[in-house]
Amino acid sequence: MEPLRPASEEEIRQLIEIYEASLPESVQFMLILQNILRLNTTICGSDLEVASHRLRKTIYVPNIQNFNRFATFVAISCEDDLYIMAHSLQNPPLDLCDAIQNTHLVKWHLKPAFVIGGEKLIHDKIHQKAKELNLTIDTSDYVNYWIPRENAANLKFVVPSEVQLKPLEKEHGKLLNEWWPYRYKMSLWYIESAIKHNGGLGLFDKSSGELVSCVFKNDLDGIAHNSGYGSILAKAMARLIAVDHQQHVQTFISANNVKSIRLFEKLGFAAVNEIHWLIMQ
Repeated sequence: MEPLRPASEEEIRQLIEIYEASLPESVQFMLILQNILRLNTTICGSDLEVASHRLRKTIYVPNIQNFNRFATFVAISCEDDLYIMAHSLQNPPLDLCDAIQNTHLVKWHLKPAFVIGGEKLIHDKIHQKAKELNLTIDTSDYVNYWIPRENAANLKFVVPSEVQLKPLEKEHGKLLNEWWPYRYKMSLWYIESAIKHNGGLGLFDKSSGELVSCVFKNDLDGIAHNSGYGSILAKAMARLIAVDHQQHVQTFISANNVKSIRLFEKLGFAAVNEIHWLIMQ
């Protein structure tokens, strides 16, 4: 029997409530659930058809009674840009390990990217499954930083006189993709969709109108790329998420990126845990 089934909207809301009760450690996965719920309930028709497959995710839960007891879920995007986000509050996470091992919903041959927490059993299970299928794994490790919504809403900033702060538009996606150090085959589609459906901000030169720096909200509902004018854009995006989207704010940073860590810590962000990207090769 398939160990997973799609979660209903009400079940997703229940999961969000459970994760919210475990803040700040659970902030990453609570925001993932909020992002997916918001997009799934607001994007429809032709907008849905052209949205990036990375943004179009379905949340699955264990196909058992009392599924939400341990808040176990697996979120799977559409296959042209396959990302899988999985987590559980069960200790040890046996239901999630069983799902990863036995589900037919993960298309391993498409070499998905997994986004998971630090639980060793889950890492071991993904590595075991990859080995069975003759896949290798490229791992990237990050530290999650967060700031509570009420603190982010009170961040103050001054825009320098030579630039203007404005929302990004979809057409800015091409330039962002050129700047983005993590660009990949489908990243332009992803960035354009993230700008349209999640939001982004840019600083534009007042004389030329040229975009000189930018930030956008990623598919984890966190602050993504920001280039130049770092503190101003980080504050502006954090305030937008806190005030307009009514959410806590998070970002994830490589432990070696001392400059970014120092910037976000000065803004009041605090490290809460680690997040790991396991990319099949």
